Amino acid sequence: MSDQAFAVDADAGVQEDLACTLLSKHFGEFAAVDEVSFSIPRGAFFSILGPSGCGKTTLLRMLAGFQQPDSGDILIKGSSVLHTAPNKRPVNMVFQHLALFPTMSVAENIAYGLKRKGVPKREHAALIDEVLAKVQLPGYGDKRIDQLSGGQKQRVAIARCLVLNPAVLLLDEPLGALDLKLREQMKIELKRLQREFNTTFVYITHDQSEALVMSDQVAVMNKGRFEQVGTPQELYYQPKTAFVAGFVGDSNQYAGTVQAQSDQIITIVTEHGVRLLSQSRQPMPLGSPITLFIRPEVMQISTSRPEAEQDNCLQVTILRMLFDGARSQLQVETAEGAVLTVALPQTADFHALEPGRSVYVSWQAGQSLCFPVSTETQPESVQ
Repeated sequence: MSDQAFAVDADAGVQEDLACTLLSKHFGEFAAVDEVSFSIPRGAFFSILGPSGCGKTTLLRMLAGFQQPDSGDILIKGSSVLHTAPNKRPVNMVFQHLALFPTMSVAENIAYGLKRKGVPKREHAALIDEVLAKVQLPGYGDKRIDQLSGGQKQRVAIARCLVLNPAVLLLDEPLGALDLKLREQMKIELKRLQREFNTTFVYITHDQSEALVMSDQVAVMNKGRFEQVGTPQELYYQPKTAFVAGFVGDSNQYAGTVQAQSDQIITIVTEHGVRLLSQSRQPMPLGSPITLFIRPEVMQISTSRPEAEQDNCLQVTILRMLFDGARSQLQVETAEGAVLTVALPQTADFHALEPGRSVYVSWQAGQSLCFPVSTETQPESVQ
């Protein structure tokens, strides 16, 4: 296996709160985490994004000390914690189900960790009041847990961890049990809290929206390895593998083969003989299989053939409208039977977009990306 070394910040002078080197964990023949190396500077919001079974929770549990890696090292503020017990590591963890004590008050829940750490009882009240003010729950110390809303419980769970001033806070899909509207609110709240406490957050999620909205840096994980680490904008607009292009954001996908290449523009022919143009960041042999990715929002829709020259233009039939306010989309079908999703602008004339109507979708070559089919199963090695 080739070494994957991802530096979250290229500035060598930045002090790292967390660094992992060639971290691996196997369960029998299955490699849950496969030689993962990365580092996170102080005060960053770092998310690990990936599908179920990709290894992200196993990685988080190794950072917390709940599982021992088969090989590699974990350094927190420059010191190895590989043989340090979980309760001795300068980390705390927020679980998906929060693990608050229902029979205790808010203050007693927060004080629990202080007692375990041996903080003198006379200091508890001031520390609890301070952390409750920071999570915007002043005066809530005497309330019972069952008197709180879902969002308030989330903040208490975070306060219980952050009152101990950990070097790193680990969060294992903490928003998974919340309803959609509250989850959207808590994404903003978590980002605010991370800035307020200036604590390094390592956030595990399969929800791309959570990772993109909150994070300074995101690692996309697949089959035990990091495919790409970058800013949310880099992952969305400059994916380096087919897996990242397909997993981060919505994309229309076309399978085809390479017919020609000039500079960074590839001519693709689909299995039905449709000719399309796309940008490519790497040379591709003629005749090689590729996958083309086109974001719904870059595709323009018109009721007549566009007068402005477009690299790609398809005549399609409207199947249905998926109305979702500002995020409304149109599903269309090509003559070959491919179903595409097109984002609708807020100024769209919905009455002119009835199912069954023939329209045109178009986009420029530079607005799409293509990757060799083989890269979908082989994570990129980054030095």
